[in-house]
Amino acid sequence: MIQRYGRILPCTVVFVLPLLGCGGPERIPRDLIGSETALVEAATAGRGRAWVLGQLGKPIRINDDVRRTLPAGPPGRLRFALDVPKGARLSLACGILPEYHDRPGIEFVVKLRAEDREEIVWTQLLDPLQQPAHRRWVEADIDLSGRAARNAELILETRGFEEGGGPRQAVWGAPAMTVEDRSAPLAIIYLVDTLRADHTTPYGYGRDTTPELARFAADGVVFEKAIAHSSWTKPSVASILTSFLPGRHRAVQLRDTLDGGLLTLPEMLHNKGYATGAAIANSVIYSQGTNFEQGFDVYVGLHGAGDRPSKLVEAAGVVDAALRWLDSRRGFPRFLYVHTMDPHVPYAPPPPFDRKYEPHPAPGHPAEDPRRDYREPLDRERMIAQYDGSIAYGDQEFGRLVRELKARGLYDRAFIAFVADHGEEFQEHGNWTHGKTVFDELIHVPLVVKFPGRADAGRRVAQQVQTADILPTILQALGLPVPTPPLVTGHPLQTVLKGGAPEPPAVSEISHRGYVAHGMRTSQDKYVQRFNPQEDELYFDLLRDPGERQNRLEEHRERARFLKAGVEAAMVPNPYRHNLRVAGAGEYELKLRTGGWIEGVEATGLADGERHDVEGNGRKLSLRIRPGPGRPRDVAFSVRPMGAPVWLEGTLDGQPLRRRQVHIAKAGEHPTEVPFRLPDVESSAETESGRANDLFAPPERDRPGVHLWLTMAPGRRPMDLDEETLERFKALGYIGN
Repeated sequence: MIQRYGRILPCTVVFVLPLLGCGGPERIPRDLIGSETALVEAATAGRGRAWVLGQLGKPIRINDDVRRTLPAGPPGRLRFALDVPKGARLSLACGILPEYHDRPGIEFVVKLRAEDREEIVWTQLLDPLQQPAHRRWVEADIDLSGRAARNAELILETRGFEEGGGPRQAVWGAPAMTVEDRSAPLAIIYLVDTLRADHTTPYGYGRDTTPELARFAADGVVFEKAIAHSSWTKPSVASILTSFLPGRHRAVQLRDTLDGGLLTLPEMLHNKGYATGAAIANSVIYSQGTNFEQGFDVYVGLHGAGDRPSKLVEAAGVVDAALRWLDSRRGFPRFLYVHTMDPHVPYAPPPPFDRKYEPHPAPGHPAEDPRRDYREPLDRERMIAQYDGSIAYGDQEFGRLVRELKARGLYDRAFIAFVADHGEEFQEHGNWTHGKTVFDELIHVPLVVKFPGRADAGRRVAQQVQTADILPTILQALGLPVPTPPLVTGHPLQTVLKGGAPEPPAVSEISHRGYVAHGMRTSQDKYVQRFNPQEDELYFDLLRDPGERQNRLEEHRERARFLKAGVEAAMVPNPYRHNLRVAGAGEYELKLRTGGWIEGVEATGLADGERHDVEGNGRKLSLRIRPGPGRPRDVAFSVRPMGAPVWLEGTLDGQPLRRRQVHIAKAGEHPTEVPFRLPDVESSAETESGRANDLFAPPERDRPGVHLWLTMAPGRRPMDLDEETLERFKALGYIGN
C-alpha cells in the first residue's frame, strides 16, 4: 500500500523488482518512488540507504511546482534492479532547490545496465546561476523502447562541481517508468474559475459561448442545478477535493490552510495506486502554505508574464501542462485536476476573443475590472462582453483537451467532470465580482459529467446536487470504496441518475474580506442569513422568484425557521479566538456585541465583584473588571460564524473609553475611534499593510488599558503573509483594490 506521498529513494537508488517468470518483461508501469523494496543501492552526499528511505516521496516546491522526490545531492547514486518492458519510457524531472541557485551547476545522469553492458541514456547539466530556465524543474521523457531487458539496472547519478551542498541540494522529481495502456482508469476534474452556469450554452445562454462544452455535454450528463458551497475559490475548491463543507475543511478565509488532517480525493486515489497530477492557474490554490498539494505526485502552479503569479495565465498553458502530465504517466491509473481561470477579473480575453461580443471596449473604457472601469451603464455591458469572450476562449481550450484525449485513445473510458468553483456578479444584487454573497449568480455552477463508456450520455438532471458530490461520484465510477456521510458531505451522482435518491439541501457560505453570509438552498426555496456588512435574514421562493428579488421572510416564517436551523447546524466553532487583557488600575465596564454568537468564554483572574455575562441569546458579552497594578485580567472567546464582526465599547471609571486606552496586538496600535470593530485577519488594513501576522502576537508589555490580539486552535496556524503572498493576492484582486 502506498502511504501519503509515497516514499522517496536517495540520490542513488536501485529498485529490485520480482522476477516475472518465463518470457519477456511484464508491461506494467513502475513508480520508482513507490518501489522501496527494490532499492539495491542508495547514496547521496555521504548519506546512505537508511537515510534515503526516510526521504522517499518528500514533496519539494521549486517555482510553485511541487513534486514527490528522490534526494539527489551530489555525489549521488540510486540503483534500481528492474525489468525494462517493451515500449517503455522513463519520465522524470530534475531540480536544484532555490537556496542553492547561486552555486555551480549539477549534472544529472541516467544510466541503464543490461546484460553486463552499461550505457548513458540521458544527461542534463543544471546551472541555475547562469541559466534562468534551470531555476525550475527540468522535465525529461526518455525513450527506452529499444532497450527492453529482464534483470536490468536503472541508475540515477548526480555529479557536482562544488562540495558541501548537502544531500537535498538536488532532487529527482516523480520518476516513473511508463508503458502504453489505454485501458488504465482515468479521472479528470476540469474546473473553470469564475464561470456562471447561465453564461454557458448547455444552460441556455443566448450567446454561443461554449460550443465545445455543448458537444461534450452530448457525451455526458448535465446537472441543471449544481450548487457550490462557497462563492470564492479557496473554500469552494476545498469542498470539491474533500467533500466537506467549508467549516469542516477550514480553508475559508485568505489566510486559512486546508486542514492537513483530512483525507483529500488525490490522497484517497494515491493510496490506491493512482498517479495524481494537477495543473493550476490560480495562485490562491497553489501558493506555499495553502496545503492543497497534499496527495499529488505532481502539482504544477502556472505563472504569467515575467514568470510571476498572475490572473492572466491563459488556459492554453494549463491544458499543455495537463497533457504533458498525462503523457508522463502512461499506463498508470490516473487522476488529474485542471484549474483554469480565464473568466476571472480582470476580463482580458486574448484576440480575437476580445472582440467576439459587443459592445467592445472603447478609449477610456477598457472593461477589464469593474472596481476601476465602471463609469457609465454601458460599461457593465462591455464587461459582460469581455467576460463572455474569456469564457469562449477557455471553451476553445477545453475542446482541445477533449480532442487530445480522443487522439490518445483515453476519452471513452475516462471519467471527466467539468465544473466551476463559483460564478460572477454583475450588479444583479448590487455587487461586482464574487466572494460577497451566496446568491445564485455565484453559487449556481455548471456541472457536466461524462461517465466511462459515455454511460447516460445526453441526459439532463433537474434534481439539485452539490459540488461535494463529485468526490464520491469519482470513487464509485472507479470502482473504489465510497465513504458515506458523515465521513463526507456528498453522495454519488450515480444514485441520482438511477432515480429515487434524496435531495438534501445545499449549504453555501462566505466569510471573505468582511463579507459574511450563510445560506441553505433547495430546489424550491432558499434561506440566507447575513452577518456583515448587513445583518439580516432573507427567504426566497425560487419557483416564483428565481432571480431572488423578493424577500418573503415574513410570509414564510416557519419554513425559514426550519432552513435556518439547518444553516446553524452546519456552522462549526471558529478556529480564531479573541483575547482581551485589561491591565492597570480602575473599574472597566466593557460591552462586546456581534451579529453572530459569542462562545467559549474563558475569564482568568477575576475577583469578587467582577463578572462576565453572555446575554442577548449569545450575541452580547458584558464585562465588569477591576484590575490592579501587576494583576491584569484575561478574557478569551470565539465567535460563530467565522468572520462575524465584534464591536467593543465601554467605560473606565464611568468615563467613555478612549481610543488611546486600547492597544491592538504586538504593535500596541490604537483604533481610530471607540466603539470599534475588533481586529481580524480579513480586515483590509491589517492584511494589506502586512501587519496581520502581528495580530497573533500578544502585547509586549502590560501598559494600562485594554489589549486585544488573536490566537488559533491548537495545532493550527494561519498562512504567513509575506510580501510575495501579498503580491499574489493583489494580482488576483483579492486585496489592494
